[in-house]
Amino acid sequence: MEDGCVWKGEVRYLEQHQDTECPAYPVMCEKCNKDGILRGKLKDHQNPILGDCEAVQGPCPFSQIGCPKTDVEIPHPTQPNSKSSPHPARFKFLTLRSKVQIFHPQPGSNYPPPSQVQISHPTQPGSKSPPIPTRFKFSTPPSHVRIPHPTRQLSNSSTPGTDHSQMPVGYLEDVDRGTVTGAASSEQRVPADASLSSNEYTRRVTNIENRTADHEVLLVENNRTMEEVRRDLGNIRRQLDTTQESTRRHDRRIESIEHTLALRNVTLADLEEYVRQQEFSSYDGQLLWRISDYARKRNDAVTGQQVSFYSPCFFTSRYGYKMCARIYLNGDGMGRGTHISIFFVVMRGQYDALLRWPFRQKVTFMLLDQDNVEHVIDAFRPDPNSSSFQRPRRETNIASGCPMFCSLAELNNHAYVRDDTMFLKIIVDTSDL
Repeated sequence: MEDGCVWKGEVRYLEQHQDTECPAYPVMCEKCNKDGILRGKLKDHQNPILGDCEAVQGPCPFSQIGCPKTDVEIPHPTQPNSKSSPHPARFKFLTLRSKVQIFHPQPGSNYPPPSQVQISHPTQPGSKSPPIPTRFKFSTPPSHVRIPHPTRQLSNSSTPGTDHSQMPVGYLEDVDRGTVTGAASSEQRVPADASLSSNEYTRRVTNIENRTADHEVLLVENNRTMEEVRRDLGNIRRQLDTTQESTRRHDRRIESIEHTLALRNVTLADLEEYVRQQEFSSYDGQLLWRISDYARKRNDAVTGQQVSFYSPCFFTSRYGYKMCARIYLNGDGMGRGTHISIFFVVMRGQYDALLRWPFRQKVTFMLLDQDNVEHVIDAFRPDPNSSSFQRPRRETNIASGCPMFCSLAELNNHAYVRDDTMFLKIIVDTSDL
């Protein structure tokens, strides 16, 4: 059940369990006939001191101040005080005794010491007033300190102390009305329902203490829960630190793999370039250069996106000079915008140390007419004093050649460009090598 019963069993025994032993099942109090009390809370309800059962029997609440009775019904704030109840008289007597005992005169005052204070009790002839208990008899006080008391009869003049009715009710009623003069009259008036108020205050204090105890239990539980949360938070933080460290290690590993992959990509690109060069390279000093996508490359040259590009390299022999050509489809220098410019480039080779320098071989350029009618041909001899033909110290030397190789207007007169393709041939004289 939701109220705290943890019983588990077969369904057929559930009704028997509820009728006999379930602590969370509501039952009726057999004393006050109050319904809806949980069986587990029934003992607390019938507790003679802290319970709220209106019919429970228990010790008299005034047993601490001398009441000898034990089987007296506990009074409740909702029940009116009986006029025949002797507890108010006993409570007033105790209050009067406390007032007389706590009176202490200050030095230099006109009030007599407590040893000289007495309570006068004038007695009319024939009265049956009981004697005042000996613990309230003092020596004769001065005339200005008197507590007058009219003559009254007390009911049940049996042996003092055997019943509540034997208490000095008469003069205690005078105290209640404020007719007592002297030090005692300066104290606060004791209410007639003091016993009920005391029980009500006791019950309220008990309830507050119970609620405080419940709050303390909840506080301890909350502290324990908070401690568990702190431990869990610490574990989560450690796990987070471990995860972050693992993530950093993985990031470093990924960076290392990416770096290795980049190096391999560069190596692969070099190999692809080498294979491509080997496919188009020649070792007889001649290169037939096929230029495809002429229209796109011409447009790139005009717009400036790529004004020039290189041909595949070629060699004069297996261990000879390494060379290539560079072409400007929109011209360069003096031929910009009007001619096609083509240049010869000496490249650094693996066997340059065994070759003769500067480079002196004749170079011929040919733009082939695909109808074999009229080729465009131009040739030049290298200048030995030019840095373009010295032994290369970098990957390539400065290009040198024909800036006005072929007029752009001539391209439309013959079949130099067909199917968006152009052919160029570069010939290096190797006769004297």
